[in-house]
This record gives sequence, structure tokens and C-alpha cells, in this order.
Amino acid sequence: MSKTFPRREFLKSTAAMGAGALAMPAFVSRAWAASDQLNIWAYNGFVTEEFRNRFEKESGIRLNIRLVSDQGEQFNLLAAENGNFSTDIVCCAGHRFYQFVDASFLEPVDTSRLSNWSQIETEYAEADWVSRGGQRWGVPLLIASMGLLYNTETFTDTDSWAPMFAEENKGRIAYQIQDFFPIAMDYLGFDGSAARYRGNTDVAQRAVDATRDFLIGKKPLVRRFYDSGTEVQQMMVNWDIALAQSWSGAASKLILDGFPASYTIPKEGGWAFAYGFNIVRGAKNLDNAYRFLDALLASPENGAAMVRETGYISALKGTEALLSDEERKVLFLSPEHRGRLTWVNVETAPFIFDLIDKAAEEIRAA
Repeated sequence: MSKTFPRREFLKSTAAMGAGALAMPAFVSRAWAASDQLNIWAYNGFVTEEFRNRFEKESGIRLNIRLVSDQGEQFNLLAAENGNFSTDIVCCAGHRFYQFVDASFLEPVDTSRLSNWSQIETEYAEADWVSRGGQRWGVPLLIASMGLLYNTETFTDTDSWAPMFAEENKGRIAYQIQDFFPIAMDYLGFDGSAARYRGNTDVAQRAVDATRDFLIGKKPLVRRFYDSGTEVQQMMVNWDIALAQSWSGAASKLILDGFPASYTIPKEGGWAFAYGFNIVRGAKNLDNAYRFLDALLASPENGAAMVRETGYISALKGTEALLSDEERKVLFLSPEHRGRLTWVNVETAPFIFDLIDKAAEEIRAA
């Protein structure tokens, strides 16, 4: 949500969805359709080298992996292919998959073909955002949260978003406008998910307008409206800022690298969505797709490896026990902090995101 785009049409960059450097050269860019092939579009770290090598050896299936940078890239590529898709699996964010479903890009997931579906934490496997129209459309793998990243040599035990709006922190604050906007709505007592405003666009518009005016008033405090996870990491490392709204992946990598920072879900709440793998409509290697997904779900070791590569939380049961104390502290949210998260509402997202996009441009122009 870092940049403006018409969310019901073609998507542009959504760098906030990555955790740092997700865009890397593809292992294999050519598509294959054969009994011993599987074509996957994925973010860096979602298919680890160890898992890839083991799966290919045990299954005899070659994984042709194209690393992608964001949701918009995948959506636009699928749209351009006009139903003759060159991949079997894509990687959709939980709050974006409805766009792929509504565009007829995806195939419903037949969980009866996944013997290890039960290895997904129940709260994720049965979540509303996995379903649309009574069918499941993806396999949740990693959980991204959005919270407060702060320099621990400047702040201690910050448990509120209030410092992001305080005059004494002028010039030390950064956030992505669209991503931070729902947080600001919640902070002001509105409903950033817009669940309360379903069917009542006028009420939602008033809440968005009030939040826009509040953020315009606080704009002089902001050092920069940033675009990507790597950008907020660099600003922290350079001591340009001390406070930032951040996705968990970028924050955890910074902390594990030894920078004096902490990441928390403030008492006023944070946001979350899940990344998962989705099967494209008419997948040419459908049987291999299910075999791959089932193997990925088979062991919490796979979840732990993905956590270490991406900085996100695993949706697989038993992953936490495989992390070191240091990793667990950074890469796993306590039940209290998980309880503070609001999940993006896929039914209200289309209209509230459009309102937020317009408000974000007005904030930039103010």
C-alpha cells in the first residue's frame, strides 16, 4: 500500500509488502509445462535453497522459481498472459488475494488434497481472509504484522503510537502514508479496517477526511514518507530517524543485525496479513503444485527456515519451538501483542483503500 494505484484494476508497486530486499534475480525465468516441472512465482526466502534441493531430490520435480518483488508485478504479469499462465503458483498477500480471485486468476484450493493442511495454525487456516465466496483460495504460510519500530537508545518500552505525533520528536519520524493511515484511524477512534462502515461510504469518508486532516496537521513532524523496508532500515542505521511505522520483516532483520532497536504492537493496535501460495487457474502442473504445497506444510522446520529468511512469523504449528531465544524474541509475537492486531478486511478493503489512496495524495500535496 505504499504507492497509489487503482486497486480494482492493474496494481503498481507495493514495496511495503516486502521485508527489505525481496526483489532479486530469478533462478529461472522460463516457464515449463511438464510432468516433472513446477513453475512458481515467489518472494525471496519463501522457498529456501535447503527445501528446494530436498524436494527436487525426493520428488523428481524441478522447481522453476521466478522471484518477484511485489503483488503488482504478479497481477500485471497474469493479466498480460490473458489466461495462458506461465506459472502454476503465485504468492499473494492475504489482503490482496481478492483482487486475483475477482480477476479469475486463481483456482480454489482443494484442502482434501493436502494431507498436511492441519499443520497450519487453526487461527490462520480458518481465517476469513483465506476464503471468498465460500471457497479457500490460498495456503497461508507467513504472517506479516505492522507495528512501531523505535531506537532503544532514544526510547524505552514505548507502548503507544503517541510518540509518532509528539512535537518533541519532530524530524525523527517516518512512515508510509497508505500503510500508516489505518493505524492513525484506529488511534483517533475510527475503524481503520472499515468493517463498521460496510455499506455506509459517507461515514467512512468522514472518518478518512478527519484522519487526513489530522495527519496534515502533523506533517511537519515527519522526516520522510518512505516507500520500502530497506529505506526505513537505512534511515534507522543512519540515525536519521528514531521512530517509524514498519512491517515486521524489515524491523526484525534490523534488530537481528545488532542495531539498537525494538519492534512492538502498541496498545492502540497494529495490522496484519498473511502471505501464502496460491494456485493459478488452469495450472499446467496441478498435481505437482499440490505435492509441493503438502511437502512445504509437512514440517515446522520448513516454517522456521522461512522465518529466518524473511523475518515474518510462520503460520505452521511448532515453529516457535525451533527458534533460538534471540530469534524468538524478535521473530515471534506474544499472545498479548497478537491480540492487538487487526486483520485487513478483504470485503471492505476495496472501497476503504480507494478512499485512503485519495487522502494520501492530498497529504503529500498539502
